[in-house]
Amino acid sequence: MNKQQFMENLKIKLKDESYEYVCQVMEYYDEMISDLIEDGKSEQEAIESLGDINDILSQMKGEEENIVIKKQSKKNMAFISLLLVLGFPLWGSLLATAFLCVLCAYIILWCIPIMTIAVGMAGVVCFIVGIFGSFPLFFTSLSLGLTQLGVSAIYGAFGIIGLILTYLVSRKILAYSQTMTSYIKNRSYQLLRKVGVVC
Repeated sequence: MNKQQFMENLKIKLKDESYEYVCQVMEYYDEMISDLIEDGKSEQEAIESLGDINDILSQMKGEEENIVIKKQSKKNMAFISLLLVLGFPLWGSLLATAFLCVLCAYIILWCIPIMTIAVGMAGVVCFIVGIFGSFPLFFTSLSLGLTQLGVSAIYGAFGIIGLILTYLVSRKILAYSQTMTSYIKNRSYQLLRKVGVVC
């Protein structure tokens, strides 16, 4: 189990608790796992050293006073809200820029299979047209008919290669896109947790 799975399982187990309590517990264990990793343990060893989630929850029921609950004052929340509203022209444009950069990365990635499918489909269409177009040429000249047949076979080979490349490249790009999406999602959640928007 990795850190993300542990945190998600912990959040699911705490679904009946208040939002503030869930956020504080999540922050507490996130920090604890990070400290264990900094001490030289691997992510999996750090999570295993914490024990089973059910045991952790049963210990928390008896030791709720040990988890320090930091409540934001209303004055702080109002100040943060004011900064968010006034700073929107800056952070809003930066957020839009980041979103567009990520979108461009996805578009560039998916241009490769689009190009290979275009080559593949063009090759297949030229093959079909060339095959049917070679029959009338056989009546005119045998050499023209054979040439047309040979050229259409070459186009057919390009079409098959293009379709195979599309299949292979699409699988790799799909896996890479999923990895990239997961990374962006995790980084976004970490950032939003630090700000206190989500837990």
